[in-house]
Amino acid sequence: MQTPWLALTAYWRASDQPGARLGLTVSKRMARRAVDRALVKRIAREAFRGLADDIERAAAVAGMKADLSVRLKRPLGLPGSRERPSLVVLRGELRAGADELMAAVITRLKRIAADA
Repeated sequence: MQTPWLALTAYWRASDQPGARLGLTVSKRMARRAVDRALVKRIAREAFRGLADDIERAAAVAGMKADLSVRLKRPLGLPGSRERPSLVVLRGELRAGADELMAAVITRLKRIAADA
């Protein structure tokens, strides 16, 4: 699952203790400044925490445990330029992408539960 900025890899496995875990990867190559790397991680964490109950509930219905790995897939800059988008635009795009990825996880878990 991907958005313009973020990519998510989800691992599903059968488990007695359904739940969800989140892993984050933001390389120095994609975000040179530490504050930018921290921003990406913080936004992805906030999106996960906001929907964590829904993800865990969907995983419980499917009898699964979900391990999510989110990574920044493209450099924090405008294509073909060294300039960064404004902070407001960047935050909005990152948050929208993170929310979209978490919603896709919930949808996929519900589909797995329905097929079982």
